[in-house]
Amino acid sequence: MLIGFSVSNYKSFEDAQSISFIASKISRHKEHIAVKGNRKVLKSGLIFGANAGGKSNLIKAVHFSREIILQGLERVDLNKRYFRITKGAYKLPGVFEYRLLANNKEYSYGIAISYIKKEILAEWLIRIEENGEEICVFNRETDENGISIVNSEMTYETPEENARMKIYLEDFGENISVTLRKKTILSDIALRVNDKQGLFNEITSVYEWFKNMIIIFPNSKYNALNDVAADTEVRTFFSNIMSFFDTGIESVEGQEQEMDFDKVLQNVPREEAEKIKIEISNKASESPIMFKVNQQIYVLRKDENGNIIYHKMLLNHGNSEDLFEYADESDGTKRLFDLIPIFYENRGGSVIFIDEIDRSLHTNLTKRFFKLFYELTEDEACQLIATTHDSNLLDLELLRQDEIWFVERQENHSSKTYSLNKFKERFDKRIDKEYLLGRYGAIPVFAESELHLEEWYE
Repeated sequence: MLIGFSVSNYKSFEDAQSISFIASKISRHKEHIAVKGNRKVLKSGLIFGANAGGKSNLIKAVHFSREIILQGLERVDLNKRYFRITKGAYKLPGVFEYRLLANNKEYSYGIAISYIKKEILAEWLIRIEENGEEICVFNRETDENGISIVNSEMTYETPEENARMKIYLEDFGENISVTLRKKTILSDIALRVNDKQGLFNEITSVYEWFKNMIIIFPNSKYNALNDVAADTEVRTFFSNIMSFFDTGIESVEGQEQEMDFDKVLQNVPREEAEKIKIEISNKASESPIMFKVNQQIYVLRKDENGNIIYHKMLLNHGNSEDLFEYADESDGTKRLFDLIPIFYENRGGSVIFIDEIDRSLHTNLTKRFFKLFYELTEDEACQLIATTHDSNLLDLELLRQDEIWFVERQENHSSKTYSLNKFKERFDKRIDKEYLLGRYGAIPVFAESELHLEEWYE
C-alpha cells in the first residue's frame, strides 16, 4: 500500500509537494482503512483542483518515476520534464520518493535524476521498523566529481548473502558503467536474483510493488476485451456490473469468429501484413497464440477446418439475435469497460491511480463506483487514488476528510498540494458548496476585467 508520495522539480511541481494516506483520528468510514502492523492506511484518495492546477501532473509524476524505477531512464522522455517556469531548473534534480508497505514491511524508496546528464544521481531503499528505527538497505549517491558511492547498513543472514549483495552493489560503485547510471539498483537486483530469500526477497517485494501498480489515464484502453469474451466467469462478472450500473447491457456475450486479417491489418504495409499472417498461421497450428494490434489483444487458434478464429466480445441490449459491438457503445459505457478490470485484476496489495475518474460518467455512477470498490475490496489491501473535476464528489457521506486532497496553482505557476483535513471541517458540512465558493482554494479564478471580443464578430 502507498503511505505517501513526494515529488519536486517535475512539470508543475517546483518545491517538494507531498500527499499522504495515513489515516487520521476521524472515526467515520472505518471500512476505508486497512490496518497493517501499527499503520492505519487509507484505501482511497480523491484529488480535486482547477484545470491546469496540476492534478494530472501528480499522476504523471507517479507514472514517470515508475517507468524509471522498473525500466531505467532509457525508457522515458526527459525533455522539458523539469519545472520550466524557473530559469535554470533543468540543472536541478527531479526527486521522487515513496513511502510504501510491501509484504507487510514499511519502506522509504526514492530516486533523484539529472535532466542534463540523463542519469540517476541518487537512489535509496530504507526499511522502517515498527519502533521507528530506520535501516538502510542500500543508498546510492553521486558526489561533486561524478563518482558513484554506494553503501548499506544491513546485517546479512548468511555470508553468502553478504558476498552476493556486495557484488551487486559494487557494480553501482566507483566504476559504474554508463548503462547502470541509467538503471536503478532495485530493478537490477530484483531481475538478477533467482533464489529470492532473506534480503533479496525484501528487495524483490518492493520491485513487485511498483510492477503491480495500475495507472489509468483518460485515454487508457483496456486491451483484453476479447479475453473477457473467452472466459465465462469473467464474462459473467462484466455482465453483472454492466447491468448494475444501468448501462442497458443485459449481458456480455462471446462469439467465435474467423479472423479478418485484411480488416485488422489494414494500416500495416502489405508485405509486412502477409508475413504476420503466415507467422500466425504457423504458430496457431501448435497452440493458441496472443496477437496484439492497435492496442487490442486477440487470442487466436485454428479450428478443425484450418481457419484462424478468436473470441469476440458482443453486448446484449435485450435482443439476443442482434448483439451490439463495443464500438456501438457510448463513451461512458466504454469508460466503464476500461475501469471494471481493476475489480478483479491484481487487487491484492495493488495501488490503482485513475486520472479523471469522472470522465464521461454521471456523478451518481462515479459515487456508486467508489462504494462498489469498498465493498469488493473489503478484505484486500488495495487502494484507489483518483483525480476529478466533479465537485459533487465532495461528499462526506462518501469520503473521509483525510481522503480529500486539493492541488492548486500558485502565483509562480507551481502546484501546491494540501488536504481538506487542515480545515478541520465537521462531518456534516456541505463541503461541495464551500469548495465552489472558494473556501478551500483550488478552483478557477477568472479575471475581473471585461473580455472584449467585439472586433472578432464585426
